[in-house]
Amino acid sequence: MEVTATDRGFYGGGIKEPGDTFVLDDEDHFSKSWMVEGTEAKPRKRPKYTGYVASRGAAGKFVVKDAAGQMVGTFTGSKAEAESEAARLNDGGEINLGKEAQGNGLPDA
Repeated sequence: MEVTATDRGFYGGGIKEPGDTFVLDDEDHFSKSWMVEGTEAKPRKRPKYTGYVASRGAAGKFVVKDAAGQMVGTFTGSKAEAESEAARLNDGGEINLGKEAQGNGLPDA
């Protein structure tokens, strides 16, 4: 049976990447979770990245953090502004590292 991988998987002694077409030794080896019959696989819908979240920072201000809990960029603001900024980043927006977001340009004490 000829199949195409729809997700990463292991078969026949090697890793199969999405889009790889290969022949199964036995039809019982077919897995609906990462294979489709034939040589054409529908493109897989990838989940939206949601690694950025609003988080309380110092002095009651909110910041944006990544999935590892590290502050991202130089944004600080209200909770609503931080949630809006996190949503913008999750939709593929660029991280703001500009001077205008750094206040007066002096280092923090």
